[in-house]
Amino acid sequence: MALDTTSSDDAAGFTEPADVAADKLQPRGFQYEMLEESLKRNTIVATRLLIGADGVEHWRDQRIWDEILRGINIVVSTHQVLLDALIHGFVQMARLSLMIFDEAHHCIADHPASRILRDFYHPHLAASSDHIPAILGLTASPVVNSKVGKLEELESNLQAVSRTPKLNREELLRYVHKPALVKIVYPSGSLDIRRSQLVMDLYKLKNGLDIEQDPYVKKMMSDPACDSRDLQKVKLNRKTYCQEQLKNLSTRAETIWLELGPWAADWYINACIRKFQRAVTGNPTDFSFLGETEKIYLEQCLSSLLSGISEAESHSIDDVSLSRKVSHLIGFLVIQQTSDFTGLVFVRTRAEVAVLAQLLSMHPKTKPSYNVGTFVGVSASTSRKANIGELVDVRGQIDTLDDLRAGRKNLVITTSALEEGIDVTACNTVICFDKPSNLKSVIQRRGRARKSESTFAIMWAEDDDSSMIATWEQLEEKMQKQYMDDMRQLQKLETLETIDEGYREFVVEETGAKLLLADAVSHLYHFCATLTTGPSSNRAPTFMFHSENEEMFTAKVVLPISVDASVRSACSRSAWTTEKAAKRDAAFEAYIQLYHARLISDNLLPIQAYDEAIAEIESDVDKVPSLVQVAGQLNPWHLVATQWQAMEDFAGLHCFNVSLCRDDDVVASMQMLLPCPLPATPDIVLYWDARTTFRATICPFPWTATRSIHPDIASPSTTLLLHSVFHNRMDVKQTDFVALFIPSEGEDVMQWAKRFVGTIKGDKLKQIDVSTLSLDKIGIVRDLSQDGLPHILKGFQEGSSALKDDTSATQSMEECGPEILLKASRFPKRTDFLHKVSEQNQKPANMDHTTLLKPGDCEIDRLPLIYAQLAAFVPSILHRVGVRLTAAHLCSSVLANIAFVDLELVVTSITASSAQAPTNYQRQEFLGDSILKFLTSLTLMSEHLRWPEGLLSRAKDHIVSNASLAKAALAVGLDSYILTESFTGAKWRPLYVSDQMNSPTGQPRQLSTKTLADVVEALVGAASLDGGFAKAVATLQTFLPKVSWSAVEDRNEILHSAYRDADESITFPPHFSQLEQLVDYTFTLKSLPLEALTHSSYPASNATISYERLEFLGDICLDIIVACTSFRHDPPITTHNLHLLRTAVVNADFLAFLCLTLSMSVPRTNITTGNRKNDVSMSETSVPIYIWSFMRHASSTVRQAQQDVLERYEALKAPILECLRQGTHIPWALLARLDAPKFFSDVIEAVIGAIYVDSHGSLPACEAFLERLGVMG
Repeated sequence: MALDTTSSDDAAGFTEPADVAADKLQPRGFQYEMLEESLKRNTIVATRLLIGADGVEHWRDQRIWDEILRGINIVVSTHQVLLDALIHGFVQMARLSLMIFDEAHHCIADHPASRILRDFYHPHLAASSDHIPAILGLTASPVVNSKVGKLEELESNLQAVSRTPKLNREELLRYVHKPALVKIVYPSGSLDIRRSQLVMDLYKLKNGLDIEQDPYVKKMMSDPACDSRDLQKVKLNRKTYCQEQLKNLSTRAETIWLELGPWAADWYINACIRKFQRAVTGNPTDFSFLGETEKIYLEQCLSSLLSGISEAESHSIDDVSLSRKVSHLIGFLVIQQTSDFTGLVFVRTRAEVAVLAQLLSMHPKTKPSYNVGTFVGVSASTSRKANIGELVDVRGQIDTLDDLRAGRKNLVITTSALEEGIDVTACNTVICFDKPSNLKSVIQRRGRARKSESTFAIMWAEDDDSSMIATWEQLEEKMQKQYMDDMRQLQKLETLETIDEGYREFVVEETGAKLLLADAVSHLYHFCATLTTGPSSNRAPTFMFHSENEEMFTAKVVLPISVDASVRSACSRSAWTTEKAAKRDAAFEAYIQLYHARLISDNLLPIQAYDEAIAEIESDVDKVPSLVQVAGQLNPWHLVATQWQAMEDFAGLHCFNVSLCRDDDVVASMQMLLPCPLPATPDIVLYWDARTTFRATICPFPWTATRSIHPDIASPSTTLLLHSVFHNRMDVKQTDFVALFIPSEGEDVMQWAKRFVGTIKGDKLKQIDVSTLSLDKIGIVRDLSQDGLPHILKGFQEGSSALKDDTSATQSMEECGPEILLKASRFPKRTDFLHKVSEQNQKPANMDHTTLLKPGDCEIDRLPLIYAQLAAFVPSILHRVGVRLTAAHLCSSVLANIAFVDLELVVTSITASSAQAPTNYQRQEFLGDSILKFLTSLTLMSEHLRWPEGLLSRAKDHIVSNASLAKAALAVGLDSYILTESFTGAKWRPLYVSDQMNSPTGQPRQLSTKTLADVVEALVGAASLDGGFAKAVATLQTFLPKVSWSAVEDRNEILHSAYRDADESITFPPHFSQLEQLVDYTFTLKSLPLEALTHSSYPASNATISYERLEFLGDICLDIIVACTSFRHDPPITTHNLHLLRTAVVNADFLAFLCLTLSMSVPRTNITTGNRKNDVSMSETSVPIYIWSFMRHASSTVRQAQQDVLERYEALKAPILECLRQGTHIPWALLARLDAPKFFSDVIEAVIGAIYVDSHGSLPACEAFLERLGVMG
């Protein structure tokens, strides 16, 4: 089709009078050649090919079509693609300027080509005189079946007339050559054909393989999550990739044996196996749908067939191993041999194409004269997988037709692919290896034999009915007679509205999508097919007919019970003369009804996503990679530095008391000055070494006027403190510290700095009475002989001047002269004191190992050791403070609307496990995941009261998907707050305002979409812990604002009101009162238990829908109850075990067992009759009734499944209960043997959903039922 890119005036000039056009359209051969070469080398117009393999059926958005067709002038497509685009309003007839129908003989009846004209072109033609597309039809034969009257319909659709020349027939016969028809008769039957040993071996191999050794089955058996029913089904039907490949190969080989003979079958099997072997070893992209183990398994199985057979042996032709049919074909080709021979041989299958071509290329009678090529269909399909039995290389046949034209090949073996639609050079021989299936094939194939004195041969078994050929000839004569009827006039069809009183259409104005009576039934079936129901359910609409006088019919259609009752049925608007028309009318009404209920989109397709917001999420899901580039981690000290620079009045400084405690004693204390308040910071545990632990506390300190200090005054004390440990990492001239440290209250800042600045010589210790000296007052000891290596003084010892820092020294103290030596240990080099150091990893220098130092070689800091230790802890302390600043900034910006009270919940939520912090988001993510799914499910179910479960599940999955949440996190800028970097203290240097101003964030990094999604879910969990569902909803409003979140109470009321309205028309069965006793809950809305126990096989005329919607809600109620209960467990359960516990409790096999177990006894009276008259006795017994026995259904399959499972349950009940009560693990193997159908667990979840709605959203009420069931407690 050509898209109209010109004005109406330009388009109007497209068509010229027939006589003018005839004069112009007389190209010569050289003109064709020039045009062809020009098209090869020049881009004249923008074109686009659209076929089914492009996945056009998934293009459900107008934006996709607009983008695909942007800038395109010509579109080449199949008829069906254009028809679907017109039906759903993606393409408008007014947009087309030219439609060219190749093989135009298809434009009749209900063929897509005919429907384009009948349903869209002609109505458009009648309604508008502007932008009418021109039509060009191309066909070799206007009539291709026995209904010659179809010619008038074809002419009417195309607005054309068929003519055959009469006045110039002699000239016509000079250029048009009718081939001679030849029958190649061969003896029928295949009983005398020698058996093919390879065919038999392949058959035995296929049927003799142990299915449990199949890689796919072994994979299922090793997968603990695999459903045992699925495994059993695969074992029975043997439908695995490997088995299907072997089956297809065996079937094709047997067909080739029957048609071509044993040599052909042997060669075919041999060639297929060797090609597969080469693909496995040489081209891993072939058969990519097979796993490596499957390839190896298949290769080993198939290779066993060829053991002892060389490739050369498999190619040796034996004449007696050919079928009679092939022998007669070869004989005919020998007779037809000429120097200018060109021919086609039509066969049925692609496999026969490859084998017959090989046979004729090798046979001594045909090899010298025939250069054989192959041609099969070249259409590609996204769903078509490689097949072992496929020999024809489609890529290798590209040049086949060019070779035929150029004479490099003179015989092509082909399928029906060359019947029509492809330009083939004229041939002098066309052979049908099998009888054509219809008149169309006869005409199309015969048309390929266009050379003078050509032959059209059909192979004919001697016992076949030969009258078929005569019938074809009579039909052709009848066709020619109708062509030559000069009096026949073109009958212009009026629009379908005026010609058919029953014509109806419904058009969506926004898109132009059109519903016609002819499409209504198929559309309705398509809608029903999209419904998600279990096995044994009827997903097809049911039609019922009524007739008053047996002449006019009306119809009623009832959709599956999973459709809401308000739109489940519809009746035809009018009475009709046929049931078919009445059926269409009822379907038409039903589809419009579904559209108005918003179950059908504006493109008249079943909706597949949740409104525009979720449709946008769905469209972007695949665009989010697993790893994304995100912002660097937020630098909280940049924010502090900014406030330092903005501060004018330093009286506004904030003071915090930093105390260093060991055990319960404060060993050092200083005050930290900042320009901003700090969020509450829990005590910080600091690990000095493997045995020594400190604790730092940070508390706000009232800042009084008498204590007001300018930063310039506080800088010397900060420099002194940090210089004691980090002197080689800081510039003493740079004093603009982000965090200032001053001595505690009561000490003068300047005096404190003067008192402790500098060092003293170690020799001066000789002047001090060391017995009275407190080691805490001594500063760091620096060994000048080793560039001032810092040590901690541990004591004094008499020794020799010869004794030095030598751990291998063996001198005794008696051997050395008396001298006071300093006993010291190394000051730790590390700056990370937040993480424990095990004794195994602790270097000896940092443990009990001491060094003896000569006082004369040392200097000692005046600053006491405890302050140096506090200085060493500063990087760790500031890191923890920075984490709280980051979380606080997040709360005041992105999360401002949530108003978190407990900041530690936010800290935990944004901390990844890679940060190696005391907490991480994993536990809160577990909780948030369940809360997110719960709130999403509740929102969807109350927002869309008519949506079936399938739509609800799909919409929920898109909202809660990792891709959706990751995109939401990036949209609000959450990525910069996620803490992923572990604190090591490596290369730490003091934080200066000037430096921090240039570093608002760290370097960009890569995060997985799962991490981004996990943090969002963790924040949802944190919000619920901080303020219940209300804050969780507020969090979701922040991250997913396009979803209509609202209070849980409001959603619960919407659901309750909907069922309250439906309850008025419900008759509650009396025996359902026993159900209420069984579940220990009395329903106020009786429609709820009815729906919860209504299977999708139940008659749809009932007012209650099936349980799928309530099961959808109950599933997530169960999930959140289990998640919250396990999360609150004391002591806390590890994250890994939380997931395992939830997975186990919500498992379908486990719930099915509990469903089978939940029962109660009801009394039953038994009557016994004795031998004597009136000897009757009554006895009271009790019988169990089960919750599953209340399920309403109308399926014998369900009934039989219940009986079978009950038998297995009685056999497995005792060991399963014993394991559950006394064992340490859930008996999954025994539960799998129970093999309970899914509807058992569905019933439990549906009842939970019913209780939730009836109780106005009470999770405790649902939890009480779970306790009775045995899930909780």
